[in-house]
Amino acid sequence: MKTWNPRRIARVREREKEARRREIERSMEEYERRRTRTPGDAKKNARLMLDALALPLRRRMVARLAKEGAMSLSKLSDPFHLTLPTAQFHLGTLERAGIVETKKEGRLRLVWLNKKALAELATFLTSSTKDLS
Repeated sequence: MKTWNPRRIARVREREKEARRREIERSMEEYERRRTRTPGDAKKNARLMLDALALPLRRRMVARLAKEGAMSLSKLSDPFHLTLPTAQFHLGTLERAGIVETKKEGRLRLVWLNKKALAELATFLTSSTKDLS
């Protein structure tokens, strides 16, 4: 017969604590998976891209990248008079949707347009409108 000594109580509490931590970690991974682009899932990717492009500011950022090509985040945000944290927030939304890609080089964050993602969105939208008519 097992007795409830302090060591056993501590082990049981530790196991319960670890199980709660794993459950929180699993739910956070699922949350990230739902809000991040997944190759091959056109419907989800289209929803993410359309949500990201809902703000006129983000559409103007994408248009500037399309017109001028790759640039640093500070150069991208200059004409919009954004602080770098605000620009990085909007850039994060565009990046999770797969519209832009970034790479950190030293102190600079380089940003460029992901044309494949926009082509995927166009294909999804044209195929969806054919189904509706």
